[in-house]
Amino acid sequence: MSSVITLSKTGDSKVEVKKSVFIGKSFHIDSPEDAADLLAAERKKYPDARHLCYAWVTGGETARQKSSDDGEPQGTAGQPLLELLTSNGFTDTLICVTRYFGGTLLGKGGLKRAYTDSGRQALAAGEPVMLVPALSWHENCSYPFFEALSRKAGASGWVIENIVYGQDVAFDIMVPEDSENEFMRFCLDQSGGAVVPEEPEKILMCGGKVTLS
Repeated sequence: MSSVITLSKTGDSKVEVKKSVFIGKSFHIDSPEDAADLLAAERKKYPDARHLCYAWVTGGETARQKSSDDGEPQGTAGQPLLELLTSNGFTDTLICVTRYFGGTLLGKGGLKRAYTDSGRQALAAGEPVMLVPALSWHENCSYPFFEALSRKAGASGWVIENIVYGQDVAFDIMVPEDSENEFMRFCLDQSGGAVVPEEPEKILMCGGKVTLS
């Protein structure tokens, strides 16, 4: 499993060039079917728009990508949007740009700039994040150990969630894959051997926000 970049929320943008309006949207997707459903919804939202151009990429074992100029001159819309995704390392992401024609031809260069600007702004609004390989455990421990672990997690970028307070403390903890040995040593040392994490689940966790190139 390797690091990937995707969106943490849906992003929006609006660019106007010589009275043509370009409405950008960006989405996290899990499959090509997700992309198709979202694109269908955007077409229904703007039924009188001249064009709906898009690009998407999915990752995993069945990595795929697709783009469309939707009637714009070849290479002026879908391909620039796809290049935004691939050059920045995105996966599981869809960008689409709906265009309302303003009556003035923009030329191939003008179209490419407008679609690229709209797509970039929509991606940035979606708050891109790096997802890094991580390990997840469900644990039970004493209150003193949990307090020590919470302090360590805050300083180390480990994530504790789903906390349940009872006679002991039950929780889930996510640790970057390259911190596994540090986490194991901490548990053994701080608990005196009482907390011995078993086989973890492999996941991806948020490793921080990403700035677009």
